[in-house]
Amino acid sequence: MKTLFLGIIAAITFTVGMIAPSQAMSISSATRSIATAMPIQTAKFSDRAKISRQIFCLQLSTECRSGGKSVVAYTNKLRTVLTSVNRNINRVMPAIRAHREFLSFNPLPGPSEDYAMMKRTRLIKAGLPASALRLASVTRPSGRRHTVLIVATSNGDFVLDSRKQTVMKRHASDDSFASLTEVRFFD
Repeated sequence: MKTLFLGIIAAITFTVGMIAPSQAMSISSATRSIATAMPIQTAKFSDRAKISRQIFCLQLSTECRSGGKSVVAYTNKLRTVLTSVNRNINRVMPAIRAHREFLSFNPLPGPSEDYAMMKRTRLIKAGLPASALRLASVTRPSGRRHTVLIVATSNGDFVLDSRKQTVMKRHASDDSFASLTEVRFFD
């Protein structure tokens, strides 16, 4: 069984190298660090996971694109986009999760991560740079851990939370922020 698995991985690696070697070589880290008081964590991945992420980035290059502004200008249009995406994903995700076993390709498993990653994807499609979007691990007043999406703007960091319909500033949240995670698909 192990030999079969290694053969499949080798075939995938060879195929990716043959199909798009220039694209595979040009893919780099998806985001850059922004100044923040919270510690930054970068998930470490096994070789098998790195290959999976390379394939993922070849298929969905917008998710892995590097560069861009790490802080976006806060405007009325941005506020409307953030509110709309937050409410829409909070409304549709229960139905999506009920019909799909595997929702997102992300380093942190769990329902709140699925919400945050789906919001991140929608905001990137709306034109926000991936470098301005972060996952944050928070502790609720009840003591439970949860993941939210943070958008870095010229007016401060805003929190998009699966448990709240409103988008609020990070300092106005009743959660304790444990860490801010860079969404990266390569070391």
